[in-house]
Amino acid sequence: MDNLSSKARLYISLGIVFSIILVSFSIIFSGVYQVYYNPASLFRHDFGSRGEIEAHFDDRLVNVAILGLHNRREDNTFGEVYFVDTILIASLNFDRDSVTLLAVPRDSYVEIARTGEKDRIRQSYSYGFEAAGEQENLAQQHEKGMRYAVDTIGKLLEEIELHYYVAMDIQGLEQLIDSLGGVYYEVEEDMVGPTPQESLQAGPQMLDGRGYLTYLTYREEDARDDLNRMERQKGLLFATFEYFQEVGLFRYVIPTYAAYREHVRTDLNFNQITALALFAAERLEADAIYEFSLEGVYFTAAKGDIYYLALDQSSKEEALEELFDPGRR
Repeated sequence: MDNLSSKARLYISLGIVFSIILVSFSIIFSGVYQVYYNPASLFRHDFGSRGEIEAHFDDRLVNVAILGLHNRREDNTFGEVYFVDTILIASLNFDRDSVTLLAVPRDSYVEIARTGEKDRIRQSYSYGFEAAGEQENLAQQHEKGMRYAVDTIGKLLEEIELHYYVAMDIQGLEQLIDSLGGVYYEVEEDMVGPTPQESLQAGPQMLDGRGYLTYLTYREEDARDDLNRMERQKGLLFATFEYFQEVGLFRYVIPTYAAYREHVRTDLNFNQITALALFAAERLEADAIYEFSLEGVYFTAAKGDIYYLALDQSSKEEALEELFDPGRR
C-alpha cells in the first residue's frame, strides 16, 4: 500500500466505501421487500421440522394465538397473575390475502396443559404462574404462565400447531386505543356498570380507551353470558379493523407498539410484527376475514357457584376443519 500513489489509494478507499454502502442498501432493500411484498418468507424458519413450507402448506398458513390478559387489580398493574379473558386463533393465508378467526370462550372446560387437571381455560395462565413459585423471578413466572396458556389452547386444538402468540394486558390496550385517538362504534344497547366510568349509553360514539374496555369486558348479570360477550367482542374487533383501515391508523401501529411493548408478550420478532401490520393495512379486506366460534352448554360444579362451558365436540371439529383447511379460503 505504501507503493501506491495517492490517487490509487483514493480509488481503493472509494471502492471500499461504495461496497459497504451497496451491501447495506441490499440488506435494507431485502428486509423491506420481505416485510412488504413477501411476508410469508419471514415465518419460514419456524416450519423447519416439517420441511419446506411450500411442501406442507401450499397456501402458507400461519397460525397465531391472540390473547387478552386481565387481572383483578383496579389499575391492572403489571406484577399480578393474569386471567386469559379473550382468546382468538388467527389463521393467516398470505397467498389468498385472507384471515380465518376462531373464538374460544373463556369459560371453556378443558384440560390444563402440564397438570392433568380440568378447569376453565381462562385459568390456564394462573396455573403456570403459580407453578413457577417464588423461587423464580417475576419475569419467569409470567413466562411460565404464558407457556401454560398457549399449551392449553394448543391441547384444545388437538393436532393443530400454534406457530406464534401475541398477548396484551388490558391496561396496555386502554393506552393503545387512547394513543390512536379512539375507535368509532355504535353501541347496541345501554351498558350499566358499577360506576358511570364503567357504563356506556347506546348509540354511535367515539370510544376512548376506557369506553373500549368497558364494551370488551362488560358482562350481564347472568354468569353464563360469556357466549354473548364473545360475539360482542368480535363485533367490536371487526369494527376496529375497518375503522383503522378507513382512517389509515395501521401506519401508527408499529411506533405505538414500540411505545407500549411492555404490555405485550409475544414470540414474534419486530420484522414479523411489521409485516403483519402492513398485511392488515394494505392487503387484507374486511370481506376476506372469516370467523367461527366454539360452542357448548353451561353446567355448574358440585357447589353450583361457578359456571363451566362444556364444548360440543362435533362443532369443535367442524370449526377446526374450516379454520385450518388451506383449500377452503
